[in-house]
Amino acid sequence: MIRAAASAASGGAPPPELALAWQCRAWGALPNAGGILDQPAGLLERMRQAEAVYAAMRAWLASDRSAAWRNEHKDVWNIVKRIEALRVQAIS
Repeated sequence: MIRAAASAASGGAPPPELALAWQCRAWGALPNAGGILDQPAGLLERMRQAEAVYAAMRAWLASDRSAAWRNEHKDVWNIVKRIEALRVQAIS
């Protein structure tokens, strides 16, 4: 899911959690009837993670990818580094 959310930032298909997060944000609603505690276990957290990965990768792809940018956006850079490590693991 994390790798798919990262790929979506450069035009790939979003994972279901990211697509669902976008729909929920657009409609101002939760995925299922009821309140936050009525949602399937872990779903909202996966949606949050997918959105964070997507946003970090979009920011990275739009940046000049310089050391100065990485220093100014350490929180985003930490996410990007973890994603790149996941991609390397997937290839190995």
